Amino acid sequence: MATHPLPASFCKNLGASGLLAPQQIATALHDLAEIGVHSESEVASSLVRHGLLTQYQVDRLLEGRTRGFFFDQYKLVDFLGVGGMGCVYQATDTADGKTVALKVLLEQFKHDRGMLSRFQQEARSTLAMNHPNIARTFSVGNAGGHHYMVMEFIKGPSLLEILLRTKRLPWKQACEFTRQAALGLHYSHQSGLIHRDIKPQNLLIDGSGCVKILDFGLSMIQGGEQDDEFSIAMIFGHECVGTAAFMAPEQSEDSLTVDARSDVYSLGCTLFAMLTGHTPFPERSVAEIRKAHRTQVPRSVRELAASIPEEVAQIVMKMLAKNRDDRFASAAEVATTLAKWSRPAKLNFNFSEILAERQKHVQQRMSESLKIRPRTKADINSLAPATEFRSLSDETNMGREAGRQHKPGVKTPESANSPSGPENLGGIALATGSTMLHERPTHAKSRASLTPLNGDHKVPLFGDQILIGRDAECDIELADASVSGRHCQINCLDTEWWITDWGSRNGTRVNGIVVRQRLLHHGDEITIGGHLRFRLDCESGHSASQRLRFRKRILLFLGAVAFLIIAMVCSASWRRYL
Repeated sequence: MATHPLPASFCKNLGASGLLAPQQIATALHDLAEIGVHSESEVASSLVRHGLLTQYQVDRLLEGRTRGFFFDQYKLVDFLGVGGMGCVYQATDTADGKTVALKVLLEQFKHDRGMLSRFQQEARSTLAMNHPNIARTFSVGNAGGHHYMVMEFIKGPSLLEILLRTKRLPWKQACEFTRQAALGLHYSHQSGLIHRDIKPQNLLIDGSGCVKILDFGLSMIQGGEQDDEFSIAMIFGHECVGTAAFMAPEQSEDSLTVDARSDVYSLGCTLFAMLTGHTPFPERSVAEIRKAHRTQVPRSVRELAASIPEEVAQIVMKMLAKNRDDRFASAAEVATTLAKWSRPAKLNFNFSEILAERQKHVQQRMSESLKIRPRTKADINSLAPATEFRSLSDETNMGREAGRQHKPGVKTPESANSPSGPENLGGIALATGSTMLHERPTHAKSRASLTPLNGDHKVPLFGDQILIGRDAECDIELADASVSGRHCQINCLDTEWWITDWGSRNGTRVNGIVVRQRLLHHGDEITIGGHLRFRLDCESGHSASQRLRFRKRILLFLGAVAFLIIAMVCSASWRRYL
């Protein structure tokens, strides 16, 4: 029986990736060819069905990627989520086959002193801790300049993901989740660590209903060395460490003065959200939220959910006392008090759907973080109707108070955490993105465009100077925390396209190489801010610079021929004259 050739590009990428041994690849492809499987998509799907590859791995191989599947002996299996500092992956330890979670510091932060300090502090803080209600860290590493942590793999959603689906929890289940979190916090406090960022995003729940506390990147070591603490405070500000909607009053004034009771307050805000679907103070701005925590008394949870027992409502109010001396003295006391009101329950969820949703949100954020801003009023009048996109991520930005002045049109971590946006479900402050992509009408002509590699919306390049960054006056506004205010500029000089970095914090890369200024060609991959990737597409499939060089060669050739002809004519005339 005649067989058709198997997809050579996919096979080549698979072989270069190291995901399977050469013999495994040869055997699998031979078997698939025998049963009539030939196309790339069919081969890829069959390898996933037979358990040789995962869908995550196949998707990247089909994109043409051959690297980034391994960090030392850890093989990436699936994408678990993205946080303020890094991406988290499900991985396999090839040494013993154990499944772990690998947290990798984002590329744009590896030279960022503050973020690197937070990452290293989280690793040191959690390496020594071993408690059933705290996500364990087993080791740390550095592979090719990429910092990573090897952590406990937890198969389950975050508390925020649960609340987004159910809005609120049965009060007995909410008390149980809070009780377990309090036990983990007490262990942390006994170890000398104040978490300072307890919120629904940082609590994972597995199928058995076990709570795991995450993200000790903002934790403070009581009575220990303060070098890292002051490093973080110098960059983010003393009063800014934490998340406004869940921050204790004293923490918003000076994050260096917190103690165990500050975490009790944040846990009380989290319990309030579980019981009611709202944060205690769903004000519109970060400043208003912080002020409300210091000056206002929250409504009773019974006003929002009458079925909650009065005794549980009193526990919540005590956890949220303005004066820390009026709160529970310790997280252990909270756990003991809640024990009689708690009921353990297993959690039912489809983990594959959760992962798919997380991946979808990340891809949407990448492709929908563009805002094309016209330069003139005439340009504005000629614009086609805007297409608006909205996306929601469980934690797609820093999720911290950044202590920065908010500028109109600039999406800062503060504004991203403000509960005023359309994704504020029940008043919970979420990390959201709301951006608009404006395109010119089809009759307008553009000689080139940028195509987001994580989306399908081309961005036409109009004009001779296109400024790219986060500031409102930029022609292309990228609503991403890793992008500088004025990050880079693309210029059109005659028929050539050039890119110039404007001294950005996280750099501009062309085909993976950091550049200050560079001539661009059709198909070049441009990375802005570390992870926003675009492809330059020039008309007719050829770059302007290539066409210019071709024309120059033709002109040089014609000039040389003309010179020779003129020289020959002059030489003949000179001979006749002599």
